Amino acid sequence: MTHPRLKGKPGNILLGALLLLLGTALFQYVRARGQHDFMPFYLGGKLAASGQIAHIYEKPAYQALIAQLRSQRERMSPYDANYFIRPAYEAFFYIPFTWLPYRHASTLALLANIGLLATLVWKLPLWFGVPAANRLAARFGLTVFYPFLWSIALGQDTLLLTLLVAYSLSRTVVRHDGKAGVLLGLGAWKPNLTGLLPFALMTARRWKMALYALATGSLLLAVSFVLVGAHGFRQWIELVQSPSSDITPSVMGNIRALNIHFGPAVAIPALLVTIVCCYFVARHGSPHDKVSAALIAALLISPHTYLQDYSLASVVVLSGNNRLARMVLLIPWPWLYPRKDLLPMIILLLSYLVYLGTKHAFRRQPAFRMESAIPELAGN
Repeated sequence: MTHPRLKGKPGNILLGALLLLLGTALFQYVRARGQHDFMPFYLGGKLAASGQIAHIYEKPAYQALIAQLRSQRERMSPYDANYFIRPAYEAFFYIPFTWLPYRHASTLALLANIGLLATLVWKLPLWFGVPAANRLAARFGLTVFYPFLWSIALGQDTLLLTLLVAYSLSRTVVRHDGKAGVLLGLGAWKPNLTGLLPFALMTARRWKMALYALATGSLLLAVSFVLVGAHGFRQWIELVQSPSSDITPSVMGNIRALNIHFGPAVAIPALLVTIVCCYFVARHGSPHDKVSAALIAALLISPHTYLQDYSLASVVVLSGNNRLARMVLLIPWPWLYPRKDLLPMIILLLSYLVYLGTKHAFRRQPAFRMESAIPELAGN
C-alpha cells in the first residue's frame, strides 16, 4: 500500500523528480564513460545504409569504420565488442542515427532510452491493471529497477523490446489479436528471449495472436537470412560465439552461469526444474502464468542473458497479482550486491517459476476458468 500522503499529485511530483535526478545522473555517467553497446548498433546501421548489409557479420567490413571512430577519439569497447550480432533486419532501424556523428547519435540514443524508461514507469502499471493503491509504489520500484538503468548505461535495445512485449500483452491491445501478435513478432531481434511467447499463447488458446506473432517474427528472420545468405548466417553463428560477443558468461543470469559457478550438479537440476515447472504451467496454468513461465524460462535457458535482458522480468511481476514477488524483484537490491554475477536474480526468477509450477501441479483447473491479471488473454 502507498502511504496516503504520497498518493496523487505529491507522489507524482516526487516520482517525476526522481526520474529527472536519475536521468541527469545517467546522462552524466554515460557522457563520461560512453555507451559501449550502442556502437555495434551504430556501425550496423552504417553498413545497412551503405548497402553492405550482406557483410554485416564480417569483421573486416567494420575496420574502416572503427578506424574512423578511433581517429575521432571515441571510446571503444575494451572487449572489441564492436560488431552487430542481432538479426540483420534490426540494422535498418539504426540508419537514422547514422545521419549524425557518433557522439551526437549516442546522445540521441541515450535520450531515447531515458524516454523509454519514463514511458515504462508510467504505463506498465496501467497496462497490467495494478491496483491504484499500489500503483505509485510500483512506479517507484520501476524507476530504480536496475536492469532498466543498466540498459540505458550500456546503450542497449532491451527497453524497446520490453515496451513491445508489454504493450502487446496489455489490456489496451490484447483483444486485437492481429495488432497484438504483430507487435509481439516485431521483437524477433531477440528470439532467444521472445521465442517461447507464441507457444505460451497457443496453450492459452490465443491461436490467432500466436500465429500473427509467429508469422511476423518468422518473416523478419527470413528476411534477415535472405539479406546475408547461408554464408552470412554461418558467420553470424561464429560471431555470436566469439570472445568479442560472448563476454564474461560467468556474470550472465542463466543456467549456463550456474554451470560455470557450481557445475552440472546444480545446472542440470535447475534445467530439469525449469522444464517440469513450465510443463505444469502450460498444462494447467492461467494465461498470465503461461506467459510469465515462458519469459522466465527464456531468460534462464538462453545462452546469452545479461542484466539488461532482465528488463523483461518487469512484465512478469507487473502482469501478475503476486504483490510479494513484485516487491522482492523491484526493490533495488542490486545496488548493494557486492559481486558482478546475477546469482540472486537467477534464484529469484527460478523460485518464482517453482512457485508457479507447484501451484498448478497441485491445483488442476482448466486454464479458461483461471482468473488472470490479464483477463483478456483468456479469450474474447
